[in-house]
Amino acid sequence: MKLLKYILPALACAFAATACNDDWGNDNSAMEHVYYYGPEVWGYDDIKIGNNNVVHYEVAQGETVAVPMQFWCEFVRKYDVATYYYVAPKPAGEKYYPNATATAAVAYDGPELVCGTDYEVVDAQGNKLEPNADGAYEMLWPNAKKGVQNIYIKALNGQKGSFNLQTFDPASDVELTNQDVETTIQHKTSDYEVRIFTQNYRVTVTIE
Repeated sequence: MKLLKYILPALACAFAATACNDDWGNDNSAMEHVYYYGPEVWGYDDIKIGNNNVVHYEVAQGETVAVPMQFWCEFVRKYDVATYYYVAPKPAGEKYYPNATATAAVAYDGPELVCGTDYEVVDAQGNKLEPNADGAYEMLWPNAKKGVQNIYIKALNGQKGSFNLQTFDPASDVELTNQDVETTIQHKTSDYEVRIFTQNYRVTVTIE
């Protein structure tokens, strides 16, 4: 009887552990399939600006610049994960740091650059990429493997100026805030959810 007293709790623990593992293996965990996506570089910490959407890339006319994007996941899955990015004009008056050594933000007052006229999004071989019907460019992560992939921006010998490259839909009427997780969800399927960062969703690209 005493032996049974100790065996039963042990069996209960074993069954609980098995059930937990089954839940995780069957994609029932609330957070195991929540992933994060954004620019790899987080602010200019060397000059104490911090993580606040201030990263800046420059590209000369006729040249191409690579902007690294990172996908955070600690597992390998049976499915692929799609993430998205957008290009958008930099609004007049929007504050940004004009370069990596700047110590003060300035208000943008340059021209409105147009994708397809002043620059275009290309692949690693220089082939032009087209956005989907929602204006988004897709970046695929096979088997949800974490890593870094580049976005390539080619300057087209048009106007000089700056524009935004971002993970948040510029056409959205939702206010992105760290007070509401729902606003940070970029893409959601029955298998996974992709979230972005409120302080690292945008970089500035300047054509010189």
